[in-house]
Amino acid sequence: MIAISFTGTMKLFYTDQFTFPLPEGHTFPIEKYALLRKRITEAGIVEPEDIRVPDAATEEDILRVHDPAYVHRFVTGDMSSAEMRKIGFPWSQALVERTKRSCGATIQACFAALDEGIAANLAGGTHHAFHLQQREQVVTGARHLSTST
Repeated sequence: MIAISFTGTMKLFYTDQFTFPLPEGHTFPIEKYALLRKRITEAGIVEPEDIRVPDAATEEDILRVHDPAYVHRFVTGDMSSAEMRKIGFPWSQALVERTKRSCGATIQACFAALDEGIAANLAGGTHHAFHLQQREQVVTGARHLSTST
């Protein structure tokens, strides 16, 4: 186990309450996010008020990284079957909201880390958009920071 030592507070951002329907037998363990937050809370790793629900990333935030046509298809549910297979989850409005919140968590964690030295997004791992073969939520946060500072 790696021990991290710092003074002050650490903000954590979570989105586990924003779930989306998965078909019976789907292998993605979406419950892991709620279990992680529960474990962190029970262990007293951070103060309860430092575990926060993020705002959803705005369209402007998302378009800093992703192709506008792709974003439009995703938000409106007009993705092709091949695109949805690549994402790995069935489309739903709940998936759109979860994705926006997960990206928002990364952006807010980036700003909190700049302000306070450390922060984290507990929501990573369910964002599977593609633009020029970039698959990381971190790109969303980094591009937001680079154009905001």
